Amino acid sequence: MLIGCSPGLETQTRLLEMFVKWNRIGSSSDIWLVKHNVFGMDEKVAFVFGFVDDYGFCREVAEMYMKRYPNSRYSCALAN
Repeated sequence: MLIGCSPGLETQTRLLEMFVKWNRIGSSSDIWLVKHNVFGMDEKVAFVFGFVDDYGFCREVAEMYMKRYPNSRYSCALAN
């Protein structure tokens, strides 16, 4: 019964995005791993933080996934 009172996934996602936008973790910008879906929309699928080079790590992950799933496209975007 309490599950019906909790915010939905879209609301939770927006709250996380707002928090991340204004609260950088560490000394450099944090990064979203973004998947480009078949409908032409971008989906934030992972949040990268805590590395010396967050963007570089994100790029490595994106490239790894594109090699493993050649029909998928991933990119990295600044989160804050």
